[in-house]
Amino acid sequence: MLISDMMQPAGRVFLKSEWGPINDYWPCVSFTKPSVGAWLRREFVPGRDVLVYVGTTSPASTENPDHRSCLLSAVVIEPNQILETKKIVPVESWNNSIEHHGDRWPHALAAIRAADILGPPYPEARRVMPKSYRSFSEIANRGNVIEAHPDERAAIMALEIKPLTLTLREGVAAYIGLRESTSPAIDKTIRQEASRMTQLICERVSRGGEQNVRINPQRFAPPFAEMNALILRLWLDVQRGKCALCRGPLVASTGNPMLKASADRIDSANGSYDAANVQITHLACNLAKNKYGQEQFDDWVLAVRGVQPETNSDPSPPRARGDQDLTYST
Repeated sequence: MLISDMMQPAGRVFLKSEWGPINDYWPCVSFTKPSVGAWLRREFVPGRDVLVYVGTTSPASTENPDHRSCLLSAVVIEPNQILETKKIVPVESWNNSIEHHGDRWPHALAAIRAADILGPPYPEARRVMPKSYRSFSEIANRGNVIEAHPDERAAIMALEIKPLTLTLREGVAAYIGLRESTSPAIDKTIRQEASRMTQLICERVSRGGEQNVRINPQRFAPPFAEMNALILRLWLDVQRGKCALCRGPLVASTGNPMLKASADRIDSANGSYDAANVQITHLACNLAKNKYGQEQFDDWVLAVRGVQPETNSDPSPPRARGDQDLTYST
């Protein structure tokens, strides 16, 4: 994989001097002057552009000699909101930074994609992008983000990388999820289906205490926007467009009620609609599993696929009628 795979061919390549590669210790792009963040908010477009970390020359700030003056990371940032660094990085990282450097990097932008540039040895900035690297020494550019020289973009974009998954604090992950859920890059019909399922979940949660309390568990769900972001993440990233039960393709727009997408609580005794307890299924699969049990449903799926199921298994006990309330409303 190359840096060019993280951006569009005509995208801009930004450069920032850093003490080391991006990682879970410091999973964001931070800076001293809020003007740097304001500039990136105006100029950086996620999906189009990329920001590359360049190791500093200072042994005091870049302790690992393998990192000094080298190209270390490729990052895509979320530029729409400048955040407090202490709310993004782990608490121990922030406390350690304050102890050794003071409140030097109070502002930050969250990273939504990141990759390690392959190394060591890491590509030397002087060799890959000599013109751009020299510009870091200009007084006006100290502490700022700069754009790569046009003559050197291709060489930077051709660098090999390894994708990196960052561990983000809960609030940051939720914010990024909210932003991604409104992305025009997501198919409109999928966004509509996610919104429909989310609305039904919220309605069911609001009715949780009104009736059938002795049959159905009290339900809990995050606010609409967060729930909607979760549904989209399940559909696109976790299940990759497949029904969680039969593994057939989910259909975003259909007049066939059997194929309609349904948000199913994995453990019906657990009333929480959270990432650990929600999956997206076809409505028909949801109904069949709820009425006949998981084992009977699995046998049916095998038979449909032309695989002979075991015929001597005991039927799974059907669920209580009150638990079959996922039919049209979740």
